[in-house]
Amino acid sequence: MDTIIEEGFTRLTETIAELGERRGALETEILSDLSGLLEKMATLATPLVGTLGNQFLERSKQDSKGELYDTVHYEKKMIVIGRAEEPVHYRPDDPKKSVQKQFCLLTEDGVLAELMYSDDGFIIDSYLNLLTPGEAIDLYGPELLFMLYRALHDYGNLQEELVVALDTTLAFIQQKEE
Repeated sequence: MDTIIEEGFTRLTETIAELGERRGALETEILSDLSGLLEKMATLATPLVGTLGNQFLERSKQDSKGELYDTVHYEKKMIVIGRAEEPVHYRPDDPKKSVQKQFCLLTEDGVLAELMYSDDGFIIDSYLNLLTPGEAIDLYGPELLFMLYRALHDYGNLQEELVVALDTTLAFIQQKEE
């Protein structure tokens, strides 16, 4: 093998090994502060939650056909960034109420919380349990970071498509009027 090729190949393998070590150190540093990263992402995302979020059911009654009536929704909008695979057995506000569904949310106030739904067959109600970023990561895992990123990414793409469609519509209207 030519010495230049051999030296270049040797240097390439050394560079790959160095980058692998650096990558490992960086990953360790990031993993050591996932809650800090979630907090910063949530702060940046908060101004958009009022636009892209939804209002969630706070409580409702259910008739014999499963139809809801006398529904009340939370005033603030929220986005879901996680879901518990196995909900907790009971709600912190009332140990008599079992939890059927449990979600991690970001509210339009920039608060992380979990929403716990209970259903006794007649009344569906919920409990909004505020979380710190560290508690959210501990309970729902690092997937929260990806889900928050994905929600904003998808919303951004939809906004871009909407603006293009509005531009096209406006161009069509203006052409018609000329």
